[in-house]
Amino acid sequence: MTADPRVSRPRKHEPLSLELIPENLLREPIEYIFADHYRLRQIIATMDRFLTEGVFALPLATGAGPDITVIQAYLHDDLPKHIADEEEDLFPHLEQYCQNDGDAKQILATLRQEHADNFTLLPPVMAGLDNLLAGAAVLERELFETSAARFVETQRRHVIWENNIILPLARRFIKADDMVIMGRSMAARRNIVFPG
Repeated sequence: MTADPRVSRPRKHEPLSLELIPENLLREPIEYIFADHYRLRQIIATMDRFLTEGVFALPLATGAGPDITVIQAYLHDDLPKHIADEEEDLFPHLEQYCQNDGDAKQILATLRQEHADNFTLLPPVMAGLDNLLAGAAVLERELFETSAARFVETQRRHVIWENNIILPLARRFIKADDMVIMGRSMAARRNIVFPG
């Protein structure tokens, strides 16, 4: 008997693996941020899939433990640096050139508020991930899943706004000297010697 091709089978997914961003890309800090957006999109897509499939309930039984380790590491180590790159480097430099653009200022204010919201959503998400990786049930599962779902939703929109509006504006207006300042600051945040 042959299998019915109309019957869907669970799809196997490749393990979540984030490429390292080459250090020399810090010479092009806007492109570095853009590259990190790709990594963030991988994180939120995996989180969204786990929420939809209920994987967060039993990650070790489903083989999701390694992916959850990658998510946890990104949220703990990389995301705060990424947000600082934008808050302390990208947004202030862009504002210098968009002082009379009310729309750009409003978008930047919204993005800053979403960054603040991230720091409210992350503690319950991180606590839940810690529980799961320890092989325990999430203590406050509803709060964890609600926070994770809100994080995914806001980050998806956030990256779209930045990739389609903010980064193109930055490429257009931020000068080469400012790019060097941004790149040096971003390198220092990562304890990397700015590539010469």
